[in-house]
Amino acid sequence: MLYVEEGELEAFDNEDILYNIPQGSLIGVSSVMEGSAFAYSVRAGKPSTIIKIGPSSMAQVLKQVPPWMLATINSLSQKAKQQKAAAQQPLFSSTLESLALFLAVKANGKPLDTEPTLREYLWQSRANADKANQALKELIRRKFVKLEAGENGEQNAKMRLVKPKLFRILVEYLQSERRGETYPAYGLSKRERACLEFLGLENSLFTRTRDEWIQYLKISCPDADIIIVIKFLELGIFSEIPESPKLFLETSVLDKYLNAIHGEHNIRGLL
Repeated sequence: MLYVEEGELEAFDNEDILYNIPQGSLIGVSSVMEGSAFAYSVRAGKPSTIIKIGPSSMAQVLKQVPPWMLATINSLSQKAKQQKAAAQQPLFSSTLESLALFLAVKANGKPLDTEPTLREYLWQSRANADKANQALKELIRRKFVKLEAGENGEQNAKMRLVKPKLFRILVEYLQSERRGETYPAYGLSKRERACLEFLGLENSLFTRTRDEWIQYLKISCPDADIIIVIKFLELGIFSEIPESPKLFLETSVLDKYLNAIHGEHNIRGLL
């Protein structure tokens, strides 16, 4: 443990200054209490005098410290230990889920550089490297990602996102699965799916009354009824128009459900 008698020190890590340590500070209290190494390096920010406090000196100091102060030091030490452990924990419980979300944000229509992309993901998510590689292999198995050679022939240097529209749907599916819930698109009956497919053909008239939507759906699905219209309202595929008896077809929501249905085998990993 060190005591800054005069001057000022700098705590740094990889040449980045973390914070300044002023005169009168004790350095390494947590390390002494836990029997661990310093969490960072220190250097003089300006001419300084420091005093090294060894184990024997520390023992003498602790004998003179009031019990309440020892309790405070122990409490601070425990908090520092907990904060350090928390900082090292992954931000997501599912590596596959977090990697899929990360790639959904990164998707730009162009192949990504494999190694830099994975390094950035590991830095942002604090994920375990082995688990990240396993998650990437799973995305490759589900045909979301394809590794390709680089411009100079380097093997697996590029990462192509094969199904960029499905990444966010995959994340939502994994979240539903983690909560023990059925993903809404996969809880639809065959009749409801058939009605969705027919709605996907509409390209001109997006506003109708409930009865008009039922009659429209009956063209393809003769047994379509008000229950289907209500179900689609609950899912956000239809939305109510204020002060109007008509319902609006939310094409973006419809497209999302159709993408989920068409990509079901990939999303659920049924390959």
